[in-house]
Amino acid sequence: MGAHLRDTILSLPGSEWDKEDYLALIEQMDDEGLDDFTRVRELLGLATGKDNGWYTLRVGELKAMLALAGGDLEQALIWTEWTMEFNASVFSAERANYYRCLQTLLLLSQEEERQPLQYLNAFIRMYGADAVEAASAALSGEAPFYGLQAVDSDLQAFPAHQSLLKAYEKLQRAKAAFWAK
Repeated sequence: MGAHLRDTILSLPGSEWDKEDYLALIEQMDDEGLDDFTRVRELLGLATGKDNGWYTLRVGELKAMLALAGGDLEQALIWTEWTMEFNASVFSAERANYYRCLQTLLLLSQEEERQPLQYLNAFIRMYGADAVEAASAALSGEAPFYGLQAVDSDLQAFPAHQSLLKAYEKLQRAKAAFWAK
């Protein structure tokens, strides 16, 4: 279903596209009718393992990240709130804290009379310096793909996927040996 998007989506964390291209990918996913609740790993046919952001990533959360990369903060807020509502139960405490911080910064960005810097110390006390730094980098579009590592076409970043491929190859060799008798 989404195999044609695999290389594009897996390359996002290391990408430096024009802002419009990130927003166009959201539109493409909508045009293709991708369900926002679908786990990206299942859409792309990957075994990611549980120790990374790709494991819980859903299409809706990816849209939040793409909106951040594209500089559309209103859309980013909508998808961030969606993500918090529908993914919070599967997030690590660290990831949930990041999204709470990101939501706060996105809400603050919509209030022209307020400057985020005046709240920096309070945010650091509430969310911790790491979360504030990561959410600020996402908000600026500098690092919008929180918790996702870039993945090459050989999928070496996913040991679980590599293990499945090795098991599949072993099975195919056994089948070939059996039928060769």
